[in-house]
Amino acid sequence: MGRSINPLHFIGQDGWTVPDPDTAANSEGLIALSWDLAPELYDRCYHKGIFPWFEQEGVVFWFSPEVRSITPTAEVKVAKSMRPYLNKKHWRFSVNTVFEKVIEKCSEVPRPGQAGTWISEKFQTNFLHMHQLGMAHSFEVWEDDELIGGTFGVMTGGVFVGESMFHTRTNASKFAYIGMCQHLSRNGVEFVDNQLPTEHLDSLGAWNIERDEFLELLEVHSESRERVILEALPRTTLPL
Repeated sequence: MGRSINPLHFIGQDGWTVPDPDTAANSEGLIALSWDLAPELYDRCYHKGIFPWFEQEGVVFWFSPEVRSITPTAEVKVAKSMRPYLNKKHWRFSVNTVFEKVIEKCSEVPRPGQAGTWISEKFQTNFLHMHQLGMAHSFEVWEDDELIGGTFGVMTGGVFVGESMFHTRTNASKFAYIGMCQHLSRNGVEFVDNQLPTEHLDSLGAWNIERDEFLELLEVHSESRERVILEALPRTTLPL
């Protein structure tokens, strides 16, 4: 694919500006394209509710969907089916201890209806860079010394943007998500941007809201404060 001018917004080059989601997104939420990924693109676009969804033929596609999934961290749902996992104290939870392994495991999760995963090498390299900068964080679940589940995402001001999760044991990704919300809540982060609604997220207490309402929340919780920094947390039990 040649680097021709696209009618959509093209971001990441000299003098680029962040497009307005209310006027630039099409009916599917597609709003911009880029050739590259970099922490600066995330730092500017995430504050406006715009995220990269996938890469195709070297081009990254950025979206701002009409309906957004969010989870208030203090209201994460612990279903009855999850209580035995918390009560038995058999699994352990940690933060930022094996970020690279969590990325690797998440990259092995196939994308429904499509070949491969959205976490390409370009995405992995950028997430690792952002982790080194204190922007991206992982939340891990352990059974003895085996990593059995996890999730990761990007901190945007006072909002955490969830990117992906994985599990090798039933309910381990839910365990990671619950622990993530509890840890974020303890650090003053009030909600998680899940990006896209799913039944899995709905079962954990996620809300599905319109873009306009989401952008209002984002403006209050993201742009009005400095990014929350999360330190590493050794393995512990839930609830935190």
